[in-house]
Amino acid sequence: MRLRLRECGRMKIFQLVTQMEAGGAQRVAYLLKNEFGSRGYDSTLWFLYTKRPAYAGIAGVASLMDHSPSLLGYFKVLTRFARLIRTEKPDVLITHTHYANVLGHVLSSVLGVHHRIAVQHNPTHTYPRAVRMADSLLGSIGIYSSNVAVSETVAESIAGYPRSYRERLAIVYNGVPTPASPAPRQATRERWNIPLDAPLLVNVGRFSLQKNQEFLIRLIADSKQLHLFLVGDGELRQRLYELAAELDVYERVHFTGEVSAADVASLISASDVFVLPSLFEAVGMVVLEAMVLGVPVVSNDIPSSHEFIGEDGVIVDIKSPEKWMTSIWTLLNRPDIVAEMAGRAKLKAQKFTVQRMADAYEAQMTRVSPRRLARSVE
Repeated sequence: MRLRLRECGRMKIFQLVTQMEAGGAQRVAYLLKNEFGSRGYDSTLWFLYTKRPAYAGIAGVASLMDHSPSLLGYFKVLTRFARLIRTEKPDVLITHTHYANVLGHVLSSVLGVHHRIAVQHNPTHTYPRAVRMADSLLGSIGIYSSNVAVSETVAESIAGYPRSYRERLAIVYNGVPTPASPAPRQATRERWNIPLDAPLLVNVGRFSLQKNQEFLIRLIADSKQLHLFLVGDGELRQRLYELAAELDVYERVHFTGEVSAADVASLISASDVFVLPSLFEAVGMVVLEAMVLGVPVVSNDIPSSHEFIGEDGVIVDIKSPEKWMTSIWTLLNRPDIVAEMAGRAKLKAQKFTVQRMADAYEAQMTRVSPRRLARSVE
């Protein structure tokens, strides 16, 4: 469990996420860990527990428990985290996801962590009611010394919260790295046994009700030509396997499992259209990656899609699958539209970089102790 921390004298930044898996919040924390490390900070990432070992074995990353804890297990996890804080005395704690926000901040405020940043990664109406009430209270009375929403969509979701909560909230957009050169389209398709001329859709995300991959499997059942990459893993994996078999599309739905960031870029690049049927999103980092890579996007009509995609993609309500199909085939058959759309999307996505994201978190840190921060990076 213990990590070898860097030498004394550097600003220590701890990050805490509820569970280890290949999700968006987890990726943000990991990207920040690496960027902070490159800037001279003593930067480590902790998970309360491991759900899937997406970051296992990586230096500077560890879980406090190797499985999902029971109620009693949470006491053990928090006891371990308290011991870690007392021993290592971090200057900054950044928490991601609502359980880590509530549990991590109550504990770290009692133990005297100088600056505590809570990050809201989803619209707050999606939080469990008890957690939403706790989050509202902690953010209103200053237990969160900084409170960050990752998009306007998330910020708008707290409109009914107390004024003292809303006044402490800042927006820091998630950033995505510049993708390394993806593998050639032909090589990726050959690897996954997909015909070079087959129209190919791609979706990247946790297999869950929120991400709504079931919609895509049902969608391609009505078109015998379309193939679909489903990139990821999650609690609905078996259900999606069974649905693909039931609808006789299993040979056209390609389940990749959780793959590396480089493979994600290659899978997106080898595809013709990125499809996002999610019921809600805060940012949709993989959408930004698709935009950077020049792959057109068709998304469900949700607030974050208007915020980040707008007219540089196609936004269609999932209540109209026939309009989804029409939009997909229009993009497949009109390379001129795709080229124009991709050019605008690339320019927009370039605003959301890891460097800008880290700059904004540094600004949140300096709100409390700018002199201490300056000394720590000299």
